[in-house]
Amino acid sequence: QDSRPGERAPAVPLCEGGSAMTQGEAVADDDVRGEDEARDEDAERRQDEDEPAAKRQRPKLRGFEFFRSIGSPKTVCAPMVDQSELAFRMLTRRYGCELAYTPMMHSRNFAENAKYRKQNFTTCPEDRPLVVQFCGDNPETMAKAAKYVETQCDAVDINLGCPQGIARKGHYGAYLLEEGELITSIVQRMDAEVAVPVTCKIRLLKVGTENLQETLNLCYGLEAAGCSVLTLHGRTKEMKGQHTGPTNWEAVKIVKSRLNIPVFLNGGIETFEDVERCLAETGVDGVMSSEALLETPSLFSGRHVSQDQLTAEYLELAKIYDAPKSAVKAHVFRFLYAGLQTNIDLRAQLGAAKTLEEIGLAAAAVRERRSAERAARGGVEDPERPD
Repeated sequence: QDSRPGERAPAVPLCEGGSAMTQGEAVADDDVRGEDEARDEDAERRQDEDEPAAKRQRPKLRGFEFFRSIGSPKTVCAPMVDQSELAFRMLTRRYGCELAYTPMMHSRNFAENAKYRKQNFTTCPEDRPLVVQFCGDNPETMAKAAKYVETQCDAVDINLGCPQGIARKGHYGAYLLEEGELITSIVQRMDAEVAVPVTCKIRLLKVGTENLQETLNLCYGLEAAGCSVLTLHGRTKEMKGQHTGPTNWEAVKIVKSRLNIPVFLNGGIETFEDVERCLAETGVDGVMSSEALLETPSLFSGRHVSQDQLTAEYLELAKIYDAPKSAVKAHVFRFLYAGLQTNIDLRAQLGAAKTLEEIGLAAAAVRERRSAERAARGGVEDPERPD
């Protein structure tokens, strides 16, 4: 049985592999750039000019050569809007994540607005290998946006998987999948102009392995256009929310067998055992996780790490990397979900927290109360709310 039962029902609307929509819905309108933004752009330009010539002109690797150059990663953190920010990526890297994607960013805003770039893209030398994801429907704009990050990442990804209504309205994500000529032109333009490889994240076009030909034709076109790594979510764009349904691992297995580039599978992953089974049964080159990784950032390690410890480590990283407060609160609510179900007063305290310090105090209170409850049970975990 290659198909998997549906993943946990998300608590909020999700986009592109389980990402919260808050940031994507807040895509900025065109702003008139002031003097501060102009100075930011000048600084970015000077930084690019200061890059060593050897680094800027290094030979461009593609496909499996590129894949091997970044260590042949098998465990991948998905792009998740307002959730796969730098602090979270660094936490997953501590626990076996071998490749991470940034949140999706809107190419037009990224290409035209220095303030948007500064607010939405952060990284550090240890945040590698890294793939930066963009959405959009204009080849020139997509290439222009990607060039701003080409010296700070290992590849750039095209979001062709977001199934949400905002993607339909914005004409991007999974709503481009049936426009093969357009998306192959985007890949070609980016591959020709951007110094790092181009990758794509897509969904199945139709349900059922017997209806796979359209998806295969699209994949052949993307590979021929210059896509170096393909991530395939084994569901269609219609399979979301209460209609999520099972992930079709068999379909991904067939696509993998037909392509000559690395293929990652996304969907149907809940445990480390799922990761191992997926690699063995489908032969894919890597497994990407979103929802399960959000709940358990230590997923790829195969180890049990308490949610209280993960929370403490994440808050430390959030302070170091100045993570957005909205992202921090969302992560902590997920990490401490079990403890917050019965400690309603602490749930309210966390909800009211406005600063990183206040979020930390609420998390510490949850930890202390859970520790006291555990001690009262003689050190035995609560079977109804395992940590």
